[in-house]
Amino acid sequence: MHDAVVVVPGIMGSELVDTANDTKLWGAPHLFRYTARMQLDRFRSLALTDDERAGRTGRIKPRGLLSVHEWFPNLGGIEPYSKLVGDLRANAVHPQAVATFAYDWRLSVQHNGSRLAEFASHHLAAWRAHREYGRHMVRSGEDRPGQLLFVAHSMGGLLVREVFATPGAADEVAGVLTAGTPFAGSVKAAVVLSTGRNGAPWLPREELRTIGRTMPGLYDLLPGYRCLWDGDETRRLAAADLVAIGGDPDLAVETLSWQQRLADVQLRDHSLVVGVRQPTPASMHINSGEAVTSEELPRRKDGIPLRHPDGSSMRQVLGGDGTVCTAAAQHGEAREIPVARKHGTLMSGNLVRNMAVSALSRIRGLEELGDILGDGKFTLDAPEAVGLGEGFTIRLAGTSNPAAVNCTVEEVTGSRVTVRAPLRRDRENADTLSAPCVLPRPGLYRIEVSGGTEPLSHYIMTAAADV
Repeated sequence: MHDAVVVVPGIMGSELVDTANDTKLWGAPHLFRYTARMQLDRFRSLALTDDERAGRTGRIKPRGLLSVHEWFPNLGGIEPYSKLVGDLRANAVHPQAVATFAYDWRLSVQHNGSRLAEFASHHLAAWRAHREYGRHMVRSGEDRPGQLLFVAHSMGGLLVREVFATPGAADEVAGVLTAGTPFAGSVKAAVVLSTGRNGAPWLPREELRTIGRTMPGLYDLLPGYRCLWDGDETRRLAAADLVAIGGDPDLAVETLSWQQRLADVQLRDHSLVVGVRQPTPASMHINSGEAVTSEELPRRKDGIPLRHPDGSSMRQVLGGDGTVCTAAAQHGEAREIPVARKHGTLMSGNLVRNMAVSALSRIRGLEELGDILGDGKFTLDAPEAVGLGEGFTIRLAGTSNPAAVNCTVEEVTGSRVTVRAPLRRDRENADTLSAPCVLPRPGLYRIEVSGGTEPLSHYIMTAAADV
């Protein structure tokens, strides 16, 4: 338990600050109390400038891990990492054995992965030189020098893979725990480029597309598997497909080349948390320049599509964490642990935090934890954004007994407004409960259902259409 730990957040998981005026652009508390116009101004400021595209970065800098709830159109909500980091530091030899790596997630994984390799090397050297490290080595009689452990969420796992792709950079890495990392990408990234049908109904779709298409980090999340429907079959995205939905031609080519280079890079002693059972887009087709998603993929055996007697392809719904489908989150020979949670909340759940603490003892005991974590039986479905005052329905599959679960809806970005949403038996689906709901004021709301192994959460955003 004397290793150095580096926590790497996912996309949207680092606070970003405008260095010119020290204004927090991402991770600002209570921002969603304000108008949609102010949200749009913030998104505009996140777009990469020509100077940043040319490598002259520094206009915006990361400043610590996310400490408040946040939300991005089509990517959904994300929770703070404070509980995870607190648990790790409380169980380490000394709190300074645990470091956090904040990064500008708008930039490419390759850029940030290089920074992570340098940061981790310096952190390990500093920890080995720390007084408490030396005392522990003497007290315990430990003869193995401390090494590096990575605990990474979402895009953070791609940064860690970049470390392993750099000769010599991963020589001191003892193990890796990733959660919800889109090793094969996410269809939702393509939806951001095309603005999608379910993004933010109060924000101009074309302007959101313009903002998103400047971010190399977003392109690095694009799906690299056969996800695009072409007739009755799927194929991989080509650069022309990305341009057709609004992508930048140069960034499209760069990210597809990068995906091919890193596809076979393996992580040492890798334990991998995969979100399961939640409605998750797995494929897409392009309709008039827009990426329209589906939860279905063709069924395959040994890489060959299976077909019905009439010749049509058999299809399957894989599920996932709401952002990354199960198959896209898998990677190589990693130990796979299923968790029935949403993408933005994976690292905040008690069981996954316990798993991260187990990483301090060299990833032991994760197989036993997996049995507990795989026990989630509920599927929670609701929109990620609605117009202010617009009605929507919360659906919970996996039970027909309203007394077995409790559903709460609470605003988490300032006002702490609560909304009644009692779940009742759904008339159309025997094993589903549903609740109509209307959000009364602008903000980011957490829908939480308790009754399983631990609560299952979903974030939904609403704002006034004043732009």
